[in-house]
Amino acid sequence: MNMEDVVSIGANCVVRIGNRFFLLAEIEVEVLDLEVFVFIRISEREFRTLLRAGVRRCTITNRIPTNNAEFKCVLIVNGEAFAVFDVENNVDEAVLVRISLTRAEDLIRRGAMRCTVINR
Repeated sequence: MNMEDVVSIGANCVVRIGNRFFLLAEIEVEVLDLEVFVFIRISEREFRTLLRAGVRRCTITNRIPTNNAEFKCVLIVNGEAFAVFDVENNVDEAVLVRISLTRAEDLIRRGAMRCTVINR
């Protein structure tokens, strides 16, 4: 088994939340059954560069996806909260669902994982 078979990037996209920009990457480790969503803070210039290079925008919606959606983590940025889902249809896709801060805090209190955010 080579390294590419062990660790891979699944869903990936860019998103603007308020005046902040992020690259989202799902890191998958098959042998550990591990999937983690990481939000990496990027500049607006980097955001536009990634869009021009073909990276898709993340889907933001008010509704929980119904097809093959798995809840992954809670993201709180700039006073906005999102439940983040991994949707695997024909394409591995991340979907951010708007939720209230109260709901986000309740999910976290009940054991939901907070999304990893890297400020660089």
